[in-house]
Amino acid sequence: MGSGLIWNAACVLGSGICLLLLSIVSIALYRLFFHPLARVPGPKLAAISNIWHAYHARNGGMFELACTLHQKYGEVVRVGPDELWFNSMEAFDKIYSSTKGFEKSDFYLATSLILPKIDCFLRPHFVDSLDLLSERDMKRYRLQRRLIGRVYQTSNVIKFEAAVDGVINQVITRLKALDGAELDLKEWMHIIAVECLGASVLSWAPGLLKTGTDWGSSGHSYLAWRRKSVMGLFPTLTKLTMGTNLFEWVFRDVWNLKFPAPPNFRSFFPDVGKRISRRIKSALNPNAGKDRRIDLMADLIQLHKDKPEFTEVYLRKMGMTNFGAGHDTMASTLTAIFTMIGTHDDVQKKVTEEIRSAKNPLSYAGAVQLQYTRAASREAMRLHPALTMSLSRRVPDNGLHMHGHFIPGGTTVGCNPAALHRNADIVTGSNPEAYDPDRWLGGDPLDVRPMERYSLNWGGGPRTCPGKNLAEMVVYKVVSALFEQFDVEVVAPLQIGQPSYYMSMITGAKARFLPVPPPMAGEISKRTG
Repeated sequence: MGSGLIWNAACVLGSGICLLLLSIVSIALYRLFFHPLARVPGPKLAAISNIWHAYHARNGGMFELACTLHQKYGEVVRVGPDELWFNSMEAFDKIYSSTKGFEKSDFYLATSLILPKIDCFLRPHFVDSLDLLSERDMKRYRLQRRLIGRVYQTSNVIKFEAAVDGVINQVITRLKALDGAELDLKEWMHIIAVECLGASVLSWAPGLLKTGTDWGSSGHSYLAWRRKSVMGLFPTLTKLTMGTNLFEWVFRDVWNLKFPAPPNFRSFFPDVGKRISRRIKSALNPNAGKDRRIDLMADLIQLHKDKPEFTEVYLRKMGMTNFGAGHDTMASTLTAIFTMIGTHDDVQKKVTEEIRSAKNPLSYAGAVQLQYTRAASREAMRLHPALTMSLSRRVPDNGLHMHGHFIPGGTTVGCNPAALHRNADIVTGSNPEAYDPDRWLGGDPLDVRPMERYSLNWGGGPRTCPGKNLAEMVVYKVVSALFEQFDVEVVAPLQIGQPSYYMSMITGAKARFLPVPPPMAGEISKRTG
């Protein structure tokens, strides 16, 4: 009798296993041959499961995929059972239009600052907290952008230039004291980015420059994007496990996405939060004296007073967002620019000659007039954007016809910045893979207009980064100031761009900032003094 029970149990188990395998095979065959996207070219494993995509994201291979998938498969590539990448102008115009109804995809569930409530139909419900990256309610997003618009206009952020100048002067002094010693380029660009944000947002020095280290915060933040990149590709699983131990087990242990803090790790975010809270408490206290600081936080506080719909919740979140959204993207951009200019001697020679002969290269107005330097910077940003996964959107319910395919509603679509920026139909000149600042300096302005229009450096369409103007001011001023005072030697890794997740940053580059020889330094001092 006992053996009979064992036999029956074995049969049931075997039947269950067979049924499971049959289901897996059936799903795979459907996705390969009968799915509405079955005719779209792409890796076969990608068509079967998001595991293929997530494997490459986990291993930091997104930059490599961006550079190779479209070369192999064409303008449209299937990178998941229900996800397509495009690198065409037509796709950009439709997907990132403000009127076509493409909303952010479920991928951004993984980037949410506050976990949404998930109902019994697995629909997420987000609180109204001003989460500009992850917000998917376009009506609410447009309201938020209109509210903060005046604060982030170039005409307003330019008044923080003196604060940025103060940081840059300290950076120059600090780098000269290093006397050409080799340093980690990514870490120092992160230090500069955080210090510039501290000065312009809160009139505050975070202390990274003083100590000469970011205490591992850039690397730790970068690995957080590794986890988010994998999580975003499994939105249903994320919804089912969110806020549970199972969530941690799946995404931390099964996928080995742990990122323990390095030795002596110290985050600057707790100090940011405390200072924002103190500023708000003081500003809203009717008995407090007038705060005469000129910074972005003062403008946001005034916005709250002028427009009550810019709530205190919005105020606190926007104060933090300047750092959360700006520190790593700005560091990535600066690292790319210094890496590319520093590894191309001919480009650096032209950059330094232009800067050191200009009348006023250190002001923002002067920096944007440095045509070759600006071209060299934009070319670095083109080849090494801060994001190297698709800025994904959801196809509206009525579907989409594009590149000979009908794409059903609900499909995830988007353009990968690094791939789009390498499209020969968009990029002026020959060999879109090459670093060539001259392609931005054509005699006809129409030559560069496609590269400007079809760029995802600061986001796509109506979802462009609101802090773009502040970031560009910091970037161009830092580049012109450091190349005025230093010759920069950069030793870059053999595979520039690795590892790369949703967020992308050149890692492993070492740099030496060599002070300009005294005769040249004397000329600079005489000219700018």
